[in-house]
Amino acid sequence: MRTKIMKKIGELAGLLCGLCVACTTYDTPADIAGGSKDMAGSEDGIVRHVLWVNIDGARGSIVKEEVEKGNLPVLQQMLAHSKYAWTGLSDDHALLSDNRGEFSDEDPVTWASMLTGVNSRMHRIKDYSYTPDYTIGYSPVVPNTIVQYLSNHDPMLRMSCVSPWENLNRYVGMMQSVVTTASDDETVETLVEQLSRGDYRFTLAGFKSVLDAGKVGGFKASNTQYVDGLKQVDVGLGRLLAAIDARENIANEDWLVCVTSNHGGTEDGRYGGASDEERDIFGIFYYSHYTPFEMKGEIVWGSRFSNEEWAEAEDSTALYGIGARRQLTMEIKMCNIARDNQSYKGDNWTRYIGKDNWGLHRQRENVKIYIQGNKVLEEGMTTFNDARWHSFYVGMGPISSNGRMYIMSNDGKRLLYNETQAMGVENDSSALVLGRSPLDFYTSTIRLWSTVLGDEYINECLSLWTLPENYSQRRHLLAEWRFSPDELKNDSIIPNRVKGGPDFIFKSKPFFVRLPNNLPDKLASGHLVMENTLVIPQIIYWLCGAGAVASNLDGYNFLSAYQTEEQWRDL
Repeated sequence: MRTKIMKKIGELAGLLCGLCVACTTYDTPADIAGGSKDMAGSEDGIVRHVLWVNIDGARGSIVKEEVEKGNLPVLQQMLAHSKYAWTGLSDDHALLSDNRGEFSDEDPVTWASMLTGVNSRMHRIKDYSYTPDYTIGYSPVVPNTIVQYLSNHDPMLRMSCVSPWENLNRYVGMMQSVVTTASDDETVETLVEQLSRGDYRFTLAGFKSVLDAGKVGGFKASNTQYVDGLKQVDVGLGRLLAAIDARENIANEDWLVCVTSNHGGTEDGRYGGASDEERDIFGIFYYSHYTPFEMKGEIVWGSRFSNEEWAEAEDSTALYGIGARRQLTMEIKMCNIARDNQSYKGDNWTRYIGKDNWGLHRQRENVKIYIQGNKVLEEGMTTFNDARWHSFYVGMGPISSNGRMYIMSNDGKRLLYNETQAMGVENDSSALVLGRSPLDFYTSTIRLWSTVLGDEYINECLSLWTLPENYSQRRHLLAEWRFSPDELKNDSIIPNRVKGGPDFIFKSKPFFVRLPNNLPDKLASGHLVMENTLVIPQIIYWLCGAGAVASNLDGYNFLSAYQTEEQWRDL
């Protein structure tokens, strides 16, 4: 018999009246549940629905604190059947010239990131028109919204939006029902009516009281009105879950309930910028048969590089040259920044990093290694065409009877492993240059090695942002640079962690930004940072199946890793 949604919340009265209001702590499972059966595509008579509740301006750290105090009992009860993250980073608003928006209502940048599943550099929406701001000379690419993705897959799928945001409601206007409300109370009443009797498969709800309170008294726990706004939404959420549970055909329905925030705010009431407080968000993905799993994601620093933002390391002794007597391999952690043409492609041979006679380049959608010497090596693969972190390992190995071996690995997977007659230039004393090209990208870690590492070590280094002192292959390490504000010296120097090696010196003021660690090992572990772009891949998966999640989304589907838990009826 199906476990009722409200059975999970039925202890509310006891929680509110009891002497102890401490939050239950849920242990993170050791392993993620898996499964191969795509429940969204099954024909077992079960109808899937999604309710997405977004709380504008709710800071993840404060919501977590209030849940742990017992002040938000509905959210607290939901955690027992949710995959959730308290650590989050909203869109960094990089397209806004002053890094802050002039917003008095909803933040269109983060809403657009949520509804399209791509970051603001790709959707290029900056204001309440929700119209992309295009660069002259490029053909515009208008990204699909969740409404278009769902409609394209199933034209008969009915959708509803209930929110106080007129501009947002126009943006999602293709839905069968769009209601603009005057208050959160009206939003709840409208939703209760729709959820009780409606046949909408996807319902989007926006709440504003928390944002309004944050603007007046600050986005902080000491602002009583701000916390009261969270409590008001929590009560309303309980009514929405009760309405779902009372549906006539609930036994034959599976509901995914997403509770998110699109941005946070500062203690003095500002929002729409790139500060840690303004990017502080959370995400809860509730299904009555999920086991609890807290996604404890990791946030890392990246340094931005471009034509104007670049650095170099002097190498007058040719320590980092490649020659017939010398092996050299490079490991670099980096992620792309979308270009003005709304793509991650490069021009013809634009360099990420290198010296006069070797380098890692982009050639349109390919990433290539370039080695010059007695002969030229130009080899690469189509890869790295997204905004996620990647770990590249490239270089030249030992001499053999047929030449010398070269290697290219991306995220621990070999792309190239072959031999070449190109020997390189051992006495190349030119500087090692990072950036200073039309490509915009972030870098966090660069390591140079005097040997070719085995696959097991390449995979091991993949997850190591900084090499441990006792690392077994450290004797082969020629250089290590870690790009973060904590490492920066004299406002321009990133020291070489290998004693005696040259430092990277910025030729312009360095710019650092906090980014989610989404390297493959983190994705595989399920420990994710909540991002604006993560919502719609889960909704598409739930309603249309994993195969319907578009590959061009910056967000990625993680709920399909828990398909076994969705197959409880098979038991």
